[in-house]
Amino acid sequence: MRKMVYLALCCLWVGILSGCGSKNDDVMVQPTPVPATSAVKIRVTDVSNNTGELFDVDVIGLLWSGLDEALRNRGMLWTPAFPEPPLTLEATITKYKKGSLLTRSLVPFAGSTVLVAQCELKDGTRVISSAESRETLSMGKGGMTFGAWRKIFGTVSEDLVRQVTGKL
Repeated sequence: MRKMVYLALCCLWVGILSGCGSKNDDVMVQPTPVPATSAVKIRVTDVSNNTGELFDVDVIGLLWSGLDEALRNRGMLWTPAFPEPPLTLEATITKYKKGSLLTRSLVPFAGSTVLVAQCELKDGTRVISSAESRETLSMGKGGMTFGAWRKIFGTVSEDLVRQVTGKL
């Protein structure tokens, strides 16, 4: 009888762990390559942390690098070789939770990695377009990887750049 109870509990635990987890946005964001001769050039000028918290990771640097990489993939990253003044991109982190792989694997609905960021594309002081991206990595959707807290910055950066450059 005791073996049956243990077997039932193990089956229940496996069922719970394999069936939970959600992601707010199921759209897969793939970089869209743009020819390197794109006339529009964008420069990231500011990334700020408006969460009111200090983190043990460089959230500003990770988002800044992700935005630069997303622009580079599209051939839109400004470099000093281009004489024309670039458009500027300013981003803000409004929510971040690092999460934990161990917690995600042991406790359903806990340990998710969450990042919410906003950005504005500007021509001088005039706002051309703005965007917001929300991403959650939980157990069922991409959260069972080491370094999910780092991966989420690239995903959000790609989404933000796709949104603001799609309106050009």
